Amino acid sequence: MIQDFKIDISKKLISWKNNNKDITIDFNSKVFQAIEIKFLDQVLIIADYREVGEKNMFIYDSMGKCISNPDVSKEQYYGFYSIWYIEGNIEQDVILISKSDVNYEVKCKLNLESYILTNFSLTK
Repeated sequence: MIQDFKIDISKKLISWKNNNKDITIDFNSKVFQAIEIKFLDQVLIIADYREVGEKNMFIYDSMGKCISNPDVSKEQYYGFYSIWYIEGNIEQDVILISKSDVNYEVKCKLNLESYILTNFSLTK
């Protein structure tokens, strides 16, 4: 079970405890977003795509094992930008970073059980 979930922006790391064991995930660049998915006992991190590439979303179990690294490797996207997280929802809205120079971004649904992306649409 995840306890004492913390985001340290200055050191670019995310940490928590599980059964008195310290878990730490760190990056060289800033982290766009990190959330604790309480109802699934998981942690979702969106790292800077310039550091890790298009597959910049990581989902960890409570023990710190990466259980998913969703792929948005379509030519028109740099990677993930954010998640509009709502606790308890299996389907979550995520925003992608478009390579196009436009006044909108693309959002889609992320299923937190299958990690499949669906329902791509424009945002404004």
